[in-house]
Amino acid sequence: MIGMGRAHRIHFVGAVYHAMARGVNGCSIYADDFDRRHFLEGMRRMTERTGSEILAYCLMGNHFHLAIRVAKIALSSCMHGLIGGHGTMFNRRHDRTGHLFQARYKAVLCLDDRYLAGLIPYIHLNPVRAGSVSAPQDWPWSSFRPGIDAASGTEDFDPWPQGTREIDLTRPDDSAPLDLDAIGRAIMAQAGIADSELRSRIRVPTLIAARRMFVAEAARNGHNQSAAAKWLNATRSTVSRYARESNGIMGGLAPI
Repeated sequence: MIGMGRAHRIHFVGAVYHAMARGVNGCSIYADDFDRRHFLEGMRRMTERTGSEILAYCLMGNHFHLAIRVAKIALSSCMHGLIGGHGTMFNRRHDRTGHLFQARYKAVLCLDDRYLAGLIPYIHLNPVRAGSVSAPQDWPWSSFRPGIDAASGTEDFDPWPQGTREIDLTRPDDSAPLDLDAIGRAIMAQAGIADSELRSRIRVPTLIAARRMFVAEAARNGHNQSAAAKWLNATRSTVSRYARESNGIMGGLAPI
């Protein structure tokens, strides 16, 4: 079962997250362009080491935003390496001690393409909202690409949807598998949905994505399709379809 302590994050190959880390007590995490270039180089090394992909980024004064697609290595390892390496350099270069970043970064799993479509322009518009520049292409420390990225239509976009939590289904290889109830609770908490919605026949993108995730995690924890179908109140053929879609859409999850 998932404990009552600090919440962790869901991990599967191909998962996309919106991640953000802020300086402790709001302090700046970049003193100059050297620091920013060092951070970008650390980000490049992190992607090479972990096989992850940065879909969008923006470096601000006291925080940064990433849209990141992970591979086999979990987001926590990616972020800890990136944050730790930058913090060590920053402290050494600026004769500083103590933590540079707040205790834990913030991250939300992207459950559907609609959220991701809003997230990328939201990230690129950070310096515009802060009043640092008048247009995203004027900010040199982001991944914005003129003529390719559309940075509009984000007025109603919520980067941290209310009701979502950060839950992790990753675990050491020698730990006990999660039961179906624990998997369901984790996914419902992350997606901000109710038990009745996850087990319903309602076909909306967020619920379908959550059910695919449930089927994939059930398989990773040793549960067969029949058990997953019974828990979801779904047919075996529906669960088989979710398994096939998970393999294709979520980036190579092992088949059930």
